[in-house]
Amino acid sequence: MIKMGRYSDNFSESGGGSGHIFIIGRVLLCLVLSGMIVSCDKFDGSARPYVATVNDAKIYLDEYQARLDKKIHMVPEEFLNQPGYMEKFEEEVLDLMIVEKVMSLRAKELNISVSNDELENKIREIRGDYGEDFAGLFAAGKINYEKWKAGLKEEMILQRLVALDVNAKIKISEDEIEGYFNARRNHYKTDLRARVFQIVVGDMAAAEKAVERLKSGEDFAKVAADVSISPEARRGGDLGFITRWIMPEPLDKTIFSLPLNTISPVVQSPYGFHVFKVTEMQRARETNLADVRGDVTADIRLQKEEVAYRAWLDDLRRKAVITKVSDIKTGKSDKKH
Repeated sequence: MIKMGRYSDNFSESGGGSGHIFIIGRVLLCLVLSGMIVSCDKFDGSARPYVATVNDAKIYLDEYQARLDKKIHMVPEEFLNQPGYMEKFEEEVLDLMIVEKVMSLRAKELNISVSNDELENKIREIRGDYGEDFAGLFAAGKINYEKWKAGLKEEMILQRLVALDVNAKIKISEDEIEGYFNARRNHYKTDLRARVFQIVVGDMAAAEKAVERLKSGEDFAKVAADVSISPEARRGGDLGFITRWIMPEPLDKTIFSLPLNTISPVVQSPYGFHVFKVTEMQRARETNLADVRGDVTADIRLQKEEVAYRAWLDDLRRKAVITKVSDIKTGKSDKKH
């Protein structure tokens, strides 16, 4: 399954299943649309220089420059100082923009679009994930909201394109499901897991005060929401189910030795001072296919979508006439693919 992050810098939500193609990088830079530096003296009729064409559709120098300027901040400085790295980096970003253009042209060919209502609904979903911080992200990152919105719309169009032109054509047989499960039974067995709630604070004094409140009868979720500095505080400290060895020591040992519905001692880690409560413990057990059919089918689909997407994209690129302008200053030579 293609992840939208492969061809877009928009931020959005992560989701499961074949219908969800966005990856929501939760980093501010992932909010940024744009571009790169390079390579061309070519001009179109309006004297706007471009760096490449795909079936006569142009990728403009200013768009390329903007994309590169944004992506360069994601690269560790030690890489930038390596001989030849910048040339390779610039080429990779241009190739990414060519992929976007190839896909965009295919979407137009199939008359795939996104309505204004659909776009606004998606923005409301994203705003809900970020809460009150949503508007501030644009100001903090100096991001133009209208450009971001246009990029999100294009991302949704490409999502729909892949869903219709690739994923909808994938079939999974019952024999495939059974064979896949039988070859990977250990992968689908259920490990020992605990339903865990936690409070994390910055110092021992705050942790001890939280424990006092809990022992006086206050609800764990309320105390977590009041004082915890961990992201799940807004869910009352609910970490959901976790398995052994997910948490570092000594947190793991504390969780899996804690009697149900009791308050743990304060445990220190590099992240702060923790207080835990375990409300349910599920033993490890073998599973049968009926129990995990949905998971097995989803795993097969994910693999098939990945393979199908790559083949589909390779085919689109083979059929496209792609030209890269190779000389920034003189535009003397073109490379055709």
